[in-house]
Amino acid sequence: MRFVMEVNFETENMQLKPLEELQKILRDWSEKITMYPITAGAQEDVFDSDNEEVGEWAILED
Repeated sequence: MRFVMEVNFETENMQLKPLEELQKILRDWSEKITMYPITAGAQEDVFDSDNEEVGEWAILED
């Protein structure tokens, strides 16, 4: 298995403050990960501070 996270930096918030937005995304993800099984197929969309979808994370089967 492998963990992947993809974040689109083309949205307005991601372009204006990329570091702050990425920190928020990673902080939110780390708080929520206990809600998901660490098994292939687990996934969720990720959102910026305006609650705009900017990507997703997933646990994939190799």
